[in-house]
Amino acid sequence: MVRSWSKGSNFMSIVSCIKVSKTSTNPQEIFDAVQKAMEMAHWEKYVKGKNIVLKINAMWDKLYPSCTTTPMVVEGVIKIILSSKKFKDAKITIVDGNTVSFMDAGKSFRVQGMNKLTEKYPVKTINLSHTKFKTISYKEAHILKKIKISQVLLNADTIITIPVPKTHAYSGMTGALKNQWGCIHELRHNYHLVLHPAIVDINKFLSNKLTFMVMDALFAMEGKGPKNGIPIHVGHILASSDPVALDTAACQMMGLNPSDYHYIKYAEKQNLGKMKPHIIGSRLPSYKFATAQKSNFAMGMEMRIRKIHPIVEKVVFGETSPLLFALRIAAKVYYDFWYQFMGMKNVKKMMKTNYGTIWKKYYLS
Repeated sequence: MVRSWSKGSNFMSIVSCIKVSKTSTNPQEIFDAVQKAMEMAHWEKYVKGKNIVLKINAMWDKLYPSCTTTPMVVEGVIKIILSSKKFKDAKITIVDGNTVSFMDAGKSFRVQGMNKLTEKYPVKTINLSHTKFKTISYKEAHILKKIKISQVLLNADTIITIPVPKTHAYSGMTGALKNQWGCIHELRHNYHLVLHPAIVDINKFLSNKLTFMVMDALFAMEGKGPKNGIPIHVGHILASSDPVALDTAACQMMGLNPSDYHYIKYAEKQNLGKMKPHIIGSRLPSYKFATAQKSNFAMGMEMRIRKIHPIVEKVVFGETSPLLFALRIAAKVYYDFWYQFMGMKNVKKMMKTNYGTIWKKYYLS
């Protein structure tokens, strides 16, 4: 059953926006902001059951602020859930999966400091790629007629997605809707040529349990996202029960036109939400993010090969193709090299900010 947002054209969805101090190194400031954002967006109305999955963005097993969800915001979400009488005995799981470029989500949890949360709270981290998957026919889909998805997600009562706002070389921007791309099996790269409708398909498939979103905009990324763009020290938390409204608000915050991104418009047509956010709380910050007009070397090479011919695409990117294995290795080498010789200057700059100082406590202590 799909949640419907098919109300009148003037209907507006609440998106709460809370400003976080950009100078304080007290993590409680972040926890309070998360709590306020969630409460203003009426989170308890939308979160159901005892089996709650937190879908974070852990797409790189290297520390790169603005690339992955911060442990501070995830801890804030955990704290407010467990403080509720309704959910005090909830089972909470932090999840993400591996990527095609051999990024290991389990390692990412350790690097980002997520595992520290499992020591403080009755929660656990799960690498979806190491769980049982089930292939399900989905007739309503435009692209994903058969979805290969983890049993962990299928068993969840509620999924709370916790994305980071970024520009993206494939989808243009990534936020609440695109964060579910990591819910599909790691060989999801084969849908890159039909990415926009595929993003909507996975969100529609999960929509009966994907009912709340908390956007971690302590850092955000501009330029050649989603990995090697430029981090921005933003300092806001956004929350909503409507992923379309939240992504629309994120675009407005980043200085992007949400109508430029097909999957946001298509998600609205599929009744997954409305591109009419009603912002409450703090005023949305106003930026002018550089877009990902040109992809990085690894992503650009992939798309050039895919566009040669469908047969070439199948030969090169087929699941058992030795060429695919070689390209996966090449992508990993490229990202490792870029991180070491170009990305580290951005890491050092962001880790000197107040949020970076707080973040260090999660993986150094």
